[in-house]
Amino acid sequence: MTLLNDRTLARPNPRWVALLACAALALAACSGDDAKQGTDSPPGPVTPPGPPPSGGSGVPVASAKFIRSSIVSATIPEDGKPIIEVRLVNESGQPLIGLQAANISFVLARLEPGINGKSNGWRAITRRTEAFPGSPTPVPASAVTGTGPTNQATTEAATRGKWVEGNQANGQYFYTFAQSVKGIDDIPFDPALVHRVGLEIRLRPAGASEFIPANNAVFTWAPTTGGVVDSGREIVDNDTCNACHDNLVFHGGARFDLQYCAMCHESYSFDAQTGNTIDLRVMIHKIHRDNLPTKPYGIFGYGNNWYDFSGIQFTQDQRNCETCHEESDADTPQASFWRTNITREACGSCHDYVNFDTGAGHGGVAATDDQCFTCHGPSSNFGLRPDQVHFDPLLRAGEKFRYEVLNVVDSAPGQNPTVTIRVTDPTNNNAPYDIKAAGGPFQIGNASLRVDVAFSTRPDFTNTGSGSATATTGAPAQPISIDFKANGVPDPAFPGAFKATATVAIPAAATGSGSALLEGRPNVRIDTNGDGVLETVAVPVTSSGKAFAITDAAPVPYRAVVDINKCNDCHKQLSLHGENRAGNAELCATCHNPNATDIARRVANSSCQSVTGTLDDQTIDFKVMVHAIHAGAIAGYKVCGYGNTGYDFSHVRYPGRLNNCEGCHLPDTYYPPDSTVALATTFDAGDRSTPLGDVATTPATAVCSVCHTSQDARNHMLSSAAGGSVTAVKDAASRTPATAPETCATCHGPGKDADVKKVHGVAEFNYN
Repeated sequence: MTLLNDRTLARPNPRWVALLACAALALAACSGDDAKQGTDSPPGPVTPPGPPPSGGSGVPVASAKFIRSSIVSATIPEDGKPIIEVRLVNESGQPLIGLQAANISFVLARLEPGINGKSNGWRAITRRTEAFPGSPTPVPASAVTGTGPTNQATTEAATRGKWVEGNQANGQYFYTFAQSVKGIDDIPFDPALVHRVGLEIRLRPAGASEFIPANNAVFTWAPTTGGVVDSGREIVDNDTCNACHDNLVFHGGARFDLQYCAMCHESYSFDAQTGNTIDLRVMIHKIHRDNLPTKPYGIFGYGNNWYDFSGIQFTQDQRNCETCHEESDADTPQASFWRTNITREACGSCHDYVNFDTGAGHGGVAATDDQCFTCHGPSSNFGLRPDQVHFDPLLRAGEKFRYEVLNVVDSAPGQNPTVTIRVTDPTNNNAPYDIKAAGGPFQIGNASLRVDVAFSTRPDFTNTGSGSATATTGAPAQPISIDFKANGVPDPAFPGAFKATATVAIPAAATGSGSALLEGRPNVRIDTNGDGVLETVAVPVTSSGKAFAITDAAPVPYRAVVDINKCNDCHKQLSLHGENRAGNAELCATCHNPNATDIARRVANSSCQSVTGTLDDQTIDFKVMVHAIHAGAIAGYKVCGYGNTGYDFSHVRYPGRLNNCEGCHLPDTYYPPDSTVALATTFDAGDRSTPLGDVATTPATAVCSVCHTSQDARNHMLSSAAGGSVTAVKDAASRTPATAPETCATCHGPGKDADVKKVHGVAEFNYN
């Protein structure tokens, strides 16, 4: 375990970087919200202008923090070499001057119409032949299964054509391609087809280690008219992908936008070393598909280095096509292609055991894509349409349940609280369920339904005195549990509702407010894998809760820090503990609080010990645990769970950027906590029934040290100036009175020199 606590005396010093789960872009033939083409200027001249005028008002391009590019026109003269007009401005909208040809490249492509049921798709006009065998890195040698040189789309460096600067007052440039659209035997010029040009900029200022960020502008037009047109193939866009990935960037840091990526990752491009297609509609499905049935997917990239994607794990059910294909997004009018344009390439990317030519693994031959529509098209009545079979059956079954906590009474210190709940069916006019009905969804299989009563809400749950543990047994700091499956009775005051009373009283020393959270897993009979057989399974239902007063005059809700919708961007519906707890971060915090550890699961000769290598307990404090899980190898987090099972999260590869705090957090909720208010995190529980005597790490140090793991960072946090401690001892109120307050906010608070938002670059992520 490498989290910063009193047992961690020597720390590794890895570079703190953002981990990507995969070198992927999202789903095929995509659009990019950040690369919209310009329409503020008429088509440019047929020939570029002469030398740039003197006295321009632009600023040097190397001074930009971000280069915002746009392509405002494209024309094709008689020689077929397109001339495009480019505008460059910085993050403040100032025109940029002085970009050299060596720092910009272009891609030219056209949209091939679909034939025989095949969907339309981009085809690059700028292309190259990749040599075979070349010099592939033999990792493994068996991956080199290609048979010869292959075609690949590529960029055209501006040094090949003619790059000139125009009006410096508006950051204007012109580029004339070396590649003509005419005279290519297998791509005869057709001015009626949709064409697209895109660009990338690679400018590294002197002394800098990275390129200045720049978008990949594209311009989509029909040469017949010269005017801007919709491509007819905008299926997935940047904001959808970056909901998980935060900021996708590849190929050395110059390619960000999916409209641009789709131009090269098209169906005519292959990796020579493996023979695998790099077509987005195939490549991205394969990367996100866990455990491909027959052949793992990999490619040899730049420098012929081997990239093996077989270990990638998608963070939700792979049948959730609509996670990426968002038909409600106005920027992706062709998002419905996943269910209306059925093709062998797209379907075979996951169903790779199917031979469409022979019918093996399929039940019939589908030699051309138009044959797919008979069984899988939008008008098919065979029950085999993608929208009929590509969904998460557990989530769909869970849509029939809605949880409510209606009332909490008798919640003063020393009283046994009574809670009233109701479960309804949103798909049936919110008709209430009889949770006690024999054979009903809450009385069969391993169904459960209970309320967790946690206290206090300020600033963290402590649950001291809940009876969850004795001095030497049980799990410390857990909430009071009310079992509604066993003890719920109708509550006549609320139609269709049930109530139950806790067998444990609110402790006499409790103050403030608490929360009552309803959790549970109804059991239903559904076909989970499409084999026609019904199974009894537990389904996740979003938890619901209600704040109640203990000594407060009015209930004070638990603090909102994380946006569960951001969790669900990656996880679809975050559901844990056997589908028992879903969709509510506050519910998680009732158990995963600063006083809680996994000590009850640390059993000798168990899976726990074999995985963790120790019987010493580990914190399960939410603010530490969640950061540590997503930090993967940086944190090396290992914890013990149900069944005394050990879990090693050091292999987790987070798909986003660890420095993007608002990838999960609500705005401005990630600043250093006030250690005079926030609770320290227990790493060594003593008497399990009370926090008194627990050895803890102060709150800011506990959470920040998850990612900042270097010895220098440790020394800084534990310095007298910062005030952090890994040997703080808690009192009965979960405080650490003998420890001086942390002073992290002095430097890292809002507006300070080392403001967390600023040093993490949170504002630079476009899709928060």
